[in-house]
Amino acid sequence: MKKMDYVLLYFYSLMVIAVICHTIFSFVGFHWNDLFTNFSLLQSFLFLIFSLTLALTALVFLIMKMTQFVTVHAVQQKVEAMMNGSEQKEIAPKELNQQLNALEKKLHRLEENLQRSENRVMRNEEEIVETERKRIARDLHDTVSQELFAANMILSGVAAQVLELEKKQIEQQLNGVSDILGTAQNDLRVLLLHLRPTELEGKSLVEGMEMIFRELKEKSNLTVLFHHDEVSIPKDMEEHLFRIVQEIVSNTLKHARAQQMDVYLNQEGKQLHLRMVDDGIGFEQEKLERLSYGLKNIQERVEDMAGTIKIRTSPQKGVAVDIRVPLLVKEKDKKETV
Repeated sequence: MKKMDYVLLYFYSLMVIAVICHTIFSFVGFHWNDLFTNFSLLQSFLFLIFSLTLALTALVFLIMKMTQFVTVHAVQQKVEAMMNGSEQKEIAPKELNQQLNALEKKLHRLEENLQRSENRVMRNEEEIVETERKRIARDLHDTVSQELFAANMILSGVAAQVLELEKKQIEQQLNGVSDILGTAQNDLRVLLLHLRPTELEGKSLVEGMEMIFRELKEKSNLTVLFHHDEVSIPKDMEEHLFRIVQEIVSNTLKHARAQQMDVYLNQEGKQLHLRMVDDGIGFEQEKLERLSYGLKNIQERVEDMAGTIKIRTSPQKGVAVDIRVPLLVKEKDKKETV
């Protein structure tokens, strides 16, 4: 209670005592004028009124505290029963009991919704893992496996006809096998790069991107020029963007036949801007309507961050991916000035 509440409680108690005294004095025929003519009697009367008022205030305050304690204790017991799922006792007042019952129903609904959400998440994760397994198996079959099969067939043919073929023909066949094996090796590196751990592991987004680009320099012929500012964004958003960058790099290595990629990462006020441009073979703009799994994954991540993505491309003109994500800036607490 505030100090004003104590003053009001004392004032109300004083009014009650005054009414009681007036009623008693009227009943016994006591005249108020007698108080003002007898100073000693007035002094005793005021002390009595003050004492009675103080006693009544303390009694009311004690009753209020006891009532509050009993109510809080009953609410605590009911809440504990709700949390433990045990049988609950009705408490007074009735309105509070109804509110707690309504709260219990909402709690049960939240638990059910949470369980359903967790089950959906588990199913989705299993579906994602299964989809990734199928995609990797398909990529291995469509690229590395077929390339190794072709190289094996050529070598088998050369081995069977080695005495009949001229030296120049054998050199051409072996050079073809070497090219196929080089392509298979590059495709396998792409798959391994895509399968690397996708967590930032305590690194910032810029540090994680620099790590990817260093691996590209070591494992591929793609040159990456990284232009960036210092960015400050939530960790969850960093994870999303890191995976998006990884997916775009993987698609570029597999399909673009690019020699160079320019990457721009800038924070422009309340917006983050990521732009990745390669000089590869590109593709028809109409094919964007039939997005591949990788591009769909990128688009879904951008939408999860309430961002926008634009992909511009044309044959032999490369691909430009432009992503913009809004940033929520927390307002600082303003100090009140008097």
